Amino acid sequence: MPKPDIHQLEERVLALMGEFHRLRKENQRLSCQIDQLNREKEILIEEASLNQESLKRLSQLESLNRKNEKDNQAIRMKVQILLESLEKFDLD
Repeated sequence: MPKPDIHQLEERVLALMGEFHRLRKENQRLSCQIDQLNREKEILIEEASLNQESLKRLSQLESLNRKNEKDNQAIRMKVQILLESLEKFDLD
């Protein structure tokens, strides 16, 4: 091989090695970014699960509150009826 061809070949090999190192660093950077995004995804999944449980508990509490309000209203009505009965009894 003539000397200029070997020189060009060396330049191309060096350029390819440089590009290989650049791509390797880029791959490492992207791998780290993927790992970080996967960790964030897991955190978001856990938070979503906690939020779902909280919403379920809130729904249960709202249902209990409505039931308690109905019970309180029924008790008030019974107390009012009893008081009216006592008033009638006192008048007789």
